[in-house]
Amino acid sequence: MATPARHADWASIRTYSCLMVALSCVLFLTACVDLVAVVPERPSAVPTLARLPSVTPVTPSPIPSPTSIPTLTPTPEPLVALVISPANIRSGPGTDSPIVGILDVGASVNLLRRRGDWFAISTSDLSGWIFRELIAIDPATEQLVSIDQP
Repeated sequence: MATPARHADWASIRTYSCLMVALSCVLFLTACVDLVAVVPERPSAVPTLARLPSVTPVTPSPIPSPTSIPTLTPTPEPLVALVISPANIRSGPGTDSPIVGILDVGASVNLLRRRGDWFAISTSDLSGWIFRELIAIDPATEQLVSIDQP
């Protein structure tokens, strides 16, 4: 049988051992906390992609169809003559046609066409025929006046 002194020795050894185990556990746990900070993270089984910046989708605007450019037709300059003598303007080319108006000296007339010595003319308020000798006309302009066939 054990003696009480021996029993006290075992009790102090047991207390000392429990104390050492408890102290070892505390040190171990403290070391584990530090170990977590040192050990790198384990890679995930599923790779992660870097986060890309978000992009707002842009709806394309319709492309306008090309518009055709109108072809400009130059307006021909009117062929002009000046009245050099008071003139009767007639409804047709000839003295037998009725008079439709009178033009004073210096009046400007647009030449439309020609039949013999008569010119079809127009002004802002009158149109008819005038005899060649009653107007001053540039020879180059006279060549440009279209000839009217009877």
